[in-house]
Parts: sequence; C-alpha cells; structure tokens
Amino acid sequence: MSRVADPAELARLLRGTWSIRATTFPYWTNAHRKNPRVTFELVHPSPLQLREVYEYHRPDKGDREVIAEAEWAGRHFSWRMLGRSRLLSSAYVVSDTPATPDILAIHYGRSAVLRQSAVSILARPHLDPDAVRRAVAIDTHSFELTAEEFWRLQWLAPYSASAPASSDSRA
Repeated sequence: MSRVADPAELARLLRGTWSIRATTFPYWTNAHRKNPRVTFELVHPSPLQLREVYEYHRPDKGDREVIAEAEWAGRHFSWRMLGRSRLLSSAYVVSDTPATPDILAIHYGRSAVLRQSAVSILARPHLDPDAVRRAVAIDTHSFELTAEEFWRLQWLAPYSASAPASSDSRA
C-alpha cells in the first residue's frame, strides 16, 4: 500500500480544517455528534508533531471540542487524546491520494479504544458531501479502502439546526 510517508509533505497536506464526511470510527457514528470537523495545527516540524482540534455540535448541549496530539513515528502517527480522556490513544496512517488533495482517508489501527481498525474520510469543508462520496466510490484504490471498509463507512449527513418556530401567528 502506498502511504504519504514524508513528514514535511504530511504537514503540508494535513494543515487546516477538514470535515469528517464518512467514518467507521465509533465516536463519530454516534447520532448525537453532528458536523464533526478537525483542524490540524503544526506543533513541531521535526520530529513532526500535530495538534488536532476536533469540533462537533450536540443538539442537546451545543458546540463541543476534543483536543489530541499526533507524533510522527516513522511510518505512522502515534495519537493520543488530551484532557480528561488522556487514556485514549491509537495509531493512524494517511492514505496517499495524489489526484485529490482535498479528500483523504485516515486509517486507524486497533487499540484498547478501537477493538477493530477504523477509517475516516476527511474532505475540505467547501466540497459538496455528495461529490466527496462519489469521488471515494469511484476510486477506492487511491483511498486504500477494501470493499469491506467502503461498505462499512457511515456517511455523515450535514446538520443544520432548525430555526425556532415563529411566535407571531396571525390566526
């Protein structure tokens, strides 16, 4: 499998904000977590260390944030969540997708948290979710997805809070 392995290229590729469009990662498949996105920030260029700020909306509790760090370990990132959930850790790799720099797949390895491997499809926020789905479906090979992984993906529908009902009725 080809993977992005150059730390400088990874830093350039990942920096910025991405929408999580599809995933098999259990945390994001929870129906209460809407519009998940992640922002990658460079902490150190060498050895490569990234800060990951995950944001999402809970209709019952408002906007939420989770912070993690990822360090380049030569062939993969070693990932750990910060704060109260500091015990959560895993490893992941970024698929090599040269034809589509605005869509990528992150493959998570098994860990104490993840009893099975998982994958998330990230896309730049300006991309239409249906176009992202089509691009991945057409070229699963570039995203290093097996048929099983592709069919296990849960595509996350964009969420917009419904506007409050108008109180000025003219009955």
